[in-house]
Amino acid sequence: MFIFPYNRDNSVDGTPWVVVSLIAINSALLVLTWFAGPTDALFIKFGFIPAHPQLFTAVTSMFLHVGFWHLFGNMWFLWMFGKQVEKVLGRWLFSIVYLLCGLGGDFLHYLLNSTSTIPSVGASGAISGIAGCFFVLFPKANFDLVFYFRFWTLKTIHTYTSVAVGAWIAEQALLGLLSLKVPSFSVAFWAHVGGFAVGLAAGGLAVLLMSRRKRLTLRRARHRSLQMREKQRLNRSLGLDQPGRCSD
Repeated sequence: MFIFPYNRDNSVDGTPWVVVSLIAINSALLVLTWFAGPTDALFIKFGFIPAHPQLFTAVTSMFLHVGFWHLFGNMWFLWMFGKQVEKVLGRWLFSIVYLLCGLGGDFLHYLLNSTSTIPSVGASGAISGIAGCFFVLFPKANFDLVFYFRFWTLKTIHTYTSVAVGAWIAEQALLGLLSLKVPSFSVAFWAHVGGFAVGLAAGGLAVLLMSRRKRLTLRRARHRSLQMREKQRLNRSLGLDQPGRCSD
């Protein structure tokens, strides 16, 4: 069983160009890896290997993915969380925070797996950090917390960011603890936790240091979330709203 948070309040004005660019770059690189020969050699060269840590591979590994579903899951999370965070932080600051979160994820993964020679690839650490930013900036946004067993939906709970994302990162930390005892896991769960922690810090600093104009933008976005929640609550009470579904 795994937990999937689904953002029901994900509309923004304008195009989130950094998010769109990251999705395009990651997608293009995945296609290129299909024509670049054996991926094992590529991942050894450009993936982050804890036993041989390098800043260069810590960056390049963020843009490589094992396959379509690995890419799809990461880009779905980036789209779900990144649009509103980019709107609040702005393009340049969002880009810097994204990279720092990815590096933070790799650093925690390194600390807890320093002898591993298995290359780590994927944008999960960076995107988990953007989720951490979202957690701070939009704690009351509308979310569905979807419980899956393999490809079957077990239950959907209507809730908000602090519960849905909090449950997800708690699951990642628990799986990370299990991975220390059962090394057969193929997911770098501690990279998720490390990236999320950096994102929390970045989101907190952004709230403290943002300009009056940015504070007004954030306040309006939060108010829109509250309005949407009241509308959805009314629809459910009238039987007009069905439980959300999300892609796996």
